[in-house]
Amino acid sequence: ATSDQPEQAERMANVTATAYRVENIATRNRLVTESRRFVEEQLNNLEKRLNDSEEALRAFKEKEGQVFLSDEARAALDTFTKLEEQHNEVLRKRAEGERQINVLKRSDAVIGNQTGRIFTEEQNALLTILNQRLLDLIQERDTLLINYTTDHPQVTEQQKKIDNVKSEMIQELKSKVATLIDREDALQEQRDHYRKRYLGYPRAAIHMSRLEREVKVNTDLLATLKAKHQELLIKGAERIEEVTMIAPAMTPSSPINASNMTLNLMIGTLMGCFLGIVFAFGRESFDTSIGTIEGVEEFLKVPVLGIIPQFDHKVLKDLAQESLPQDAPPSLVDNLSKLICLLDPKSVLSESLRSLRTNIQFASMDRRVKSVIFTSAGLGEGKSTCVINLAITMAQEGMKVLLVDADLRKPIVHQRLGLDREPGLVDALLGTTSWRSYVRSATDLMLGTVGVDRVMNTPGLDNLHVLTSGSESGNPNEFLNINKIKTLTSEMQEDYDIVLIDTPPILPVTDAVAFSSRVDGTILVYQVGRIGRNALKRAKFLLDHAQANVLGVVLTNVKSEVTPDYGLYRYEYK
Repeated sequence: ATSDQPEQAERMANVTATAYRVENIATRNRLVTESRRFVEEQLNNLEKRLNDSEEALRAFKEKEGQVFLSDEARAALDTFTKLEEQHNEVLRKRAEGERQINVLKRSDAVIGNQTGRIFTEEQNALLTILNQRLLDLIQERDTLLINYTTDHPQVTEQQKKIDNVKSEMIQELKSKVATLIDREDALQEQRDHYRKRYLGYPRAAIHMSRLEREVKVNTDLLATLKAKHQELLIKGAERIEEVTMIAPAMTPSSPINASNMTLNLMIGTLMGCFLGIVFAFGRESFDTSIGTIEGVEEFLKVPVLGIIPQFDHKVLKDLAQESLPQDAPPSLVDNLSKLICLLDPKSVLSESLRSLRTNIQFASMDRRVKSVIFTSAGLGEGKSTCVINLAITMAQEGMKVLLVDADLRKPIVHQRLGLDREPGLVDALLGTTSWRSYVRSATDLMLGTVGVDRVMNTPGLDNLHVLTSGSESGNPNEFLNINKIKTLTSEMQEDYDIVLIDTPPILPVTDAVAFSSRVDGTILVYQVGRIGRNALKRAKFLLDHAQANVLGVVLTNVKSEVTPDYGLYRYEYK
């Protein structure tokens, strides 16, 4: 703190430090505090409901006496009562989800006491992660507001991040509400079925059964809430304190860092200008990547067919873990997290792949494209993940798709889909058996990463067929005979609407060249900022030299954000 008065400087420093510490503790422990308050409110309400239900049962027995039902009648009534409770619970969860959506839609409604009340009942990995991220972003923004106004670029950038997280949370909540609506309809249908049976039983017996059930349910709920309350009390006692005051500020005896403000300002301005110029020249000299989408198109003389935005791998893994059993192996979680179109079909990633599918269909208007290879300049540019998800997207549209793993050196398709590597493409090229015998169908996908439920519940997956890489080979160049490849691709195009072939990167090895001249089109995958422009240019030259029909480029790892001005997605390179 700075001030002309020593005593005022001391007070300002101590007050600021104390306020920051209190706010930090409150923010970090807000979720536990609000959860405890919520449970305490529910405990009070539930105790009253239990007393009322016990009193109603006692009064009924005094008036009507003991009423007996047959075992069959009691079982039917119990089933109906359970269905009614489940239906009411679904209605409550749906109302709570809609309330949370409204809270998030209000500008800063989630700040303060409301933040911790989100997702205290449901355990949802993705929502928990997003909610914690929202808390952190809000605290960071509030810290910035201590020194800056709301119009400062850093504050507005932080607010954009907050709005993006809110949008993701709202989308996830809408998906949950839609699921609850379907569940509500199913329970209503079952209730109607049991209501017809239950109306035939004596009214007094029905009423007593309902009262007894209500007492039991309220008793069980009260016990559960009390256990939850004790758990939250323990967590509250273990509060998080990240900031500690080592010693309070003392009254200074003399000015600290007294300096010539004008001279320092002039020196700082000159140094800043000099360093800025040096940095600009240095960055321009050493940066060999391509900075804009138009730059890629101008540099390679081909269009950009698709833009795959950057995504958080951890969020996708958490989403995959949530949909699998708790004891699922890490490899299964990792492979499922790469099947983005199945895991999160409403995400920006899935939409970008559907856009790529459309662009490929219109890439060659004069000739229908029935076979396409995917390659890249170097390793790790997202080529295989892109082609696997594109194959799933095309199959969902109703196209009969064959996905071929021709990356014989580092095959990955069989691993991602949970299929056996052998037999496959290598066996078809070396042997006398037709390649059709080695093609995997939806039945094989059920036993792999995709699973039975996703195959049954995802329309179009029965259109997806896979030809894995096959047996291990010492040197693929020895049997990548161009004539065999030509015959193979011709037969595949006759049987399928589209054939998608995953090939190795073109700079380290030349396997992709053998395929490029024997298919209808080639797509070059480029991860933004990963390799230099000269390497990308060399990859394009090799394809042109092989007389490949390069349809275009797919950009991966592009940072996406929502623009408040237009409501559309804007892409910038990271």
